[in-house]
Amino acid sequence: MIASRSMFRPLILLSGLAFASACAQKPWIHAARSGSLSELQRYVEVASARKQLDRSQAIDLAQTVAEREIETADDNAVFERFASLAACASEVYWPLKHRSKGRDEGAAAAALALFEAGLTEGIPSVPSNVQSDAWRAYSIRLSLSREQRPAVYSALRDGERRVRYSALRVLQADPVPADAKELLDVARLDPDLALKQMALSALGELGDVNALTAARELWDGMVESTRLALVQAFNAFPMRTQGGISLLARVMESSDSMEGVVAASLLFHDGTAARGYAFARLLRALHEGSTSEKLVALSALPSNDLEVQKQLEQFAKSNTPFLRTAALDVQLKNPGHASAARSRLQEIAASKEADAYEAARILALQGDAAALMRVEQQVSAPSAQERLGAARLLLKKQRWAAVARALTDDHPSVRLSLACDVLAQ
Repeated sequence: MIASRSMFRPLILLSGLAFASACAQKPWIHAARSGSLSELQRYVEVASARKQLDRSQAIDLAQTVAEREIETADDNAVFERFASLAACASEVYWPLKHRSKGRDEGAAAAALALFEAGLTEGIPSVPSNVQSDAWRAYSIRLSLSREQRPAVYSALRDGERRVRYSALRVLQADPVPADAKELLDVARLDPDLALKQMALSALGELGDVNALTAARELWDGMVESTRLALVQAFNAFPMRTQGGISLLARVMESSDSMEGVVAASLLFHDGTAARGYAFARLLRALHEGSTSEKLVALSALPSNDLEVQKQLEQFAKSNTPFLRTAALDVQLKNPGHASAARSRLQEIAASKEADAYEAARILALQGDAAALMRVEQQVSAPSAQERLGAARLLLKKQRWAAVARALTDDHPSVRLSLACDVLAQ
């Protein structure tokens, strides 16, 4: 029997209502797309209080936040901020593609993000008559042929940091023996510490023992972070058979500071003939080193060693911030000590001590409800870096409402970096 038209009318009406409900844009998505930041923050707070923010809603919000940031960012930091998008570039491909068609610095940054992610089909060429440092940096990054190597080397001495960074990325991605001299000059002369360290890392991957031996002669003029980058370069895989182990052993034997401890930790895990000496050096750091050196030694040494266990117990009972939480973290994984370690960590997390948040972080990773609440409070910390770190932990634990609130952070770098993390996971 053919049903009458009147019988279908209620079904059509109900279907239409369901479709409209499904398609209705959430107010926080609308605010993220076209409203102000304060509106977005207000809507997300209300939705969080009403428990409306699940995984799906957080992902939708992350997508919209990322698209808005890509479309509208125009400040001086846009180049560095878009560099973080390589991990999720495929998820925001079309917004990046659209933005890359412009002529401003944001367009250059979007084009570079696509290139670094390997999404090179149809990426733009440098616009004519544009004298932008960002576009110059993009142009250098695309200089991949051997004929263009002299231009890349010249760019390593450019006055603009972004251009020098792009030149280093070329050498990292496609190293050749002739790069060694140029990289050594960067390590020696570049005014930017991060680029110096990047050059040392590239030398390690190049496996040029002569260049790294020459870099070792710069040791006395280096700050600690650059010395540590050099130590890590000695440990790069191509250096293992090119004298890197000997260079590490020399640092371990000659340095009574952090560099010697880090070298010992690398040698200990390498399983070389120097492993026994490295073990002794780490034990000495565990007994006599600074707090930072003890933390490195503690992370490298086996927790089932009797001498290490004795020190762990002392550290756990001490009042030394961060050292005690590191020791308690190790004990938390030992069934015989887990209960006492958890109780002590909960006491520290509830205090106002310097390592209170570190204790909360350790417990939160174990799923402790009170600790997770404390981590959520850290999303309002004064430091943007601390807020982003807390948000990433909450993402790992799938606390979607808290993640959504963090996506409304006052700092654009926090919003965009977290949105990318959400989309990439």
